[in-house]
Amino acid sequence: MTDPGNQTEIGPAETGPAEFASMADKAYAGIEELIVSGTLPPRGFVSEKQLSAQLGIGRTPVREALKRLELDGMVTIVPSRGIMVTEVDVKLQLYVLDVRRELERLIARRAARYALPAERERCRAVAAEMLDAARAEDGMRFMHLDQEVNQLLDQCARNPVATQTIRPLRSLSRRFWFQNYHAHSGSLEDGARTHADLMLAIHKGDVEAAATASDRLMGYVEAYARETLRYPFGDELSGSRLSEGRAAQ
Repeated sequence: MTDPGNQTEIGPAETGPAEFASMADKAYAGIEELIVSGTLPPRGFVSEKQLSAQLGIGRTPVREALKRLELDGMVTIVPSRGIMVTEVDVKLQLYVLDVRRELERLIARRAARYALPAERERCRAVAAEMLDAARAEDGMRFMHLDQEVNQLLDQCARNPVATQTIRPLRSLSRRFWFQNYHAHSGSLEDGARTHADLMLAIHKGDVEAAATASDRLMGYVEAYARETLRYPFGDELSGSRLSEGRAAQ
């Protein structure tokens, strides 16, 4: 690989389509994590050169990844200024969930039906690991496991159209959740339980239980978003209000 800061790096024609696509995917995953985790804050600017150096990936695949992230609504490319990370929009999150709920149910059903034995075992293991991460209050570990859950679901479902459609919706949801979960008491535990139920249903091959667990997971995410809309972060009571709401359900 060439020096990330080198303007004349080898491009896709020289590396081959498969290798270039792999590097662009790696760049996409790396930048998405920087955004989701808040390392790149909303309305902050960054350059291709900075991202290339930080990720150790050439600027051409980084540029391709940024184009995809712009289509996904995660960044805005501003001429002469650089790349700006978009703001987290609570109302947009609710619109996202309207669409995501239906796709997630489809993917969950297919995953329970088509998962291979080794994949089912990994689903069971991930369920336990998510619960452990929640008990340890390890938000970063939870975020990485959440990403693995999504990858497992897509792999088991074996429907590339659904996978490509839902990817940007999940990215927006993950960023919204991760950047704000600290304000909600018990959010890690609740999130871990709903994810674990879904993974265990797929492990058992129970199609209807997987669909029901998927709906419960989306219900949890929607309740979280609506609570945020009612009590914006920075309100010290928002966490206790969400807890009270869960207790009343």
